[in-house]
Amino acid sequence: MSKYEDYHATAANYDQTRTPAGLEILLGCFAANPRPLSEQTVLDAGCGTGTCIRMLSDKIGCLHGLELNKNMLRRAQENLQGIRNVHLRHGKLPELPYEAESFDGLMCNQVLHHLGSGRSNSAFPELTRLLQEAFRVLRPNGVIVLNTSSRKQLRDGFWWADLIPRAVDRIAVRFPPITEIEASFRAAGFHSAGRLVPLHEVLQGQGYLDPQGPLKKSYRDGDSTWSLAEQEELDAALERVRTMNAQGTMAAYLEQREALRRNIGQATFVFARKA
Repeated sequence: MSKYEDYHATAANYDQTRTPAGLEILLGCFAANPRPLSEQTVLDAGCGTGTCIRMLSDKIGCLHGLELNKNMLRRAQENLQGIRNVHLRHGKLPELPYEAESFDGLMCNQVLHHLGSGRSNSAFPELTRLLQEAFRVLRPNGVIVLNTSSRKQLRDGFWWADLIPRAVDRIAVRFPPITEIEASFRAAGFHSAGRLVPLHEVLQGQGYLDPQGPLKKSYRDGDSTWSLAEQEELDAALERVRTMNAQGTMAAYLEQREALRRNIGQATFVFARKA
């Protein structure tokens, strides 16, 4: 997995800068399995601080979380303490350290871009391996849901992306194209792939439209794109934010950028079933 984002440092503030998006989509996808949600066992591969697991814990029978970063895992353990139907484990994707046919559902939320090196614009061997592993650990009729972003969403779905276009270009090559994900589903043996885009949700929650947000490191830590901005680009971006706020033009700029996001969203949920 890539290490361009220092999650050891950002784990402490991560829950203040990110929100679990698309919960209804996840539940709807898992409900396509004939087994009732209350009887299902679902894996969150790359569970972070466990916010998504916590929001689903009263709706799904049993939830497992796999996380590589030990600080993120520690936060998840704190956030999920006392919830009996949740089980957390340290592990590194794309390998899934579970027995075959252990799960009814598997979700992977905004993790795919951390799997590869970012050196290739077309080959994603880690995605291939992850889907092979997912097919192995899912039971028949099991459902997999990948929450990712298209390259257009990366550029126009986040208002601040316009401030650091070179960093966006660097991270974009790490995101497998949606068509590549769907083709990889089929190659791994999955069927009935589809996609859904929640236009009304943002990944950074209520603080997303903070007009001075990028000036705060805690805000920038909420999205790994910022970690790929070189110092010169970062300095220029922050000066641009200060100038727009001082001149009173930030509100119009945010509305212009929001008009783009409302048409394409920030995230795409791609799903398939093990027949």
